[in-house]
Amino acid sequence: MTKIIPRDLIKHLEWKPGQATAPIVNPVSQPSIQPQNTSFPDLPTESFLFSYDGEHKDFFQELITKVNAVYAGTKATIPEGTSGEIQGHLIKRMGLISTIANDSSLRSAGLHPITAIQSEYLLKNGKLINPEDNWEDFGMVLYDRSSSGYNSKEAQVLYNSLMVHRTDLGLSESDLENRLIVVNPGAEIDSSMPNGVKPIIIPGRTQVYQHEVLEKVGENLSFDGYGLEGGLPLLGQLENGSRTLYMPSETSDIGLRVLYRNRVLILSAGYWSLASSNEDGRVNFARSASP
Repeated sequence: MTKIIPRDLIKHLEWKPGQATAPIVNPVSQPSIQPQNTSFPDLPTESFLFSYDGEHKDFFQELITKVNAVYAGTKATIPEGTSGEIQGHLIKRMGLISTIANDSSLRSAGLHPITAIQSEYLLKNGKLINPEDNWEDFGMVLYDRSSSGYNSKEAQVLYNSLMVHRTDLGLSESDLENRLIVVNPGAEIDSSMPNGVKPIIIPGRTQVYQHEVLEKVGENLSFDGYGLEGGLPLLGQLENGSRTLYMPSETSDIGLRVLYRNRVLILSAGYWSLASSNEDGRVNFARSASP
């Protein structure tokens, strides 16, 4: 059975700036993808890397201060600094999303972490900052709540949050038993969780939807083009192309996994660590259509 290659071992692969990827194809089948509307346009005109300085310095420094005030002692805290890009992973990203959602001053700036779909659009249009240098965690894939699966504690509390907000998300009870992509989840302090926080749904911020390709577990797949529908390729894009989709090597008892793209444009719905602090990890922000 094919194994997922750990992040640190993928670094020997190279993707050169300007190297072309295969063009998008017209899929022959339609996915079950209905991400909830947010205030973002489908294609932001630009994005901004989370950093200590630069054009959005004041916003980011205020955000760091407020994140650390809430999440002190957890993996969601952000190291203080004065210059350069800020290393990120999914748990940190969750804290950023919740802090912005809960603070009117931060919300008024209209800057938010981008979704997986928006990132792939930006990549396709050459508007993503340094994709050949960066990793980005977009959210989670809830495959199941098996006690033998990865991140089983987080999987159960995420499911509980989905149940609470099922109506807000437009999901049926049967939908919750399917494999779900959860993009831009938030974080809430919980000392019983391995990283000190639990994932939560934030209506209007978090997107939850199904995707046909999530059934293709147990193998890694080549694909053509970009993940413009739900952040992942469709079945009609598979088996040919210059990009790779990493899926869980397991076919059952999979648990909760990370949805991310790495520096060589690999997409993954199968990485297991929610707080892997890879040195290339970054968070891209974009301006919303209306604060």
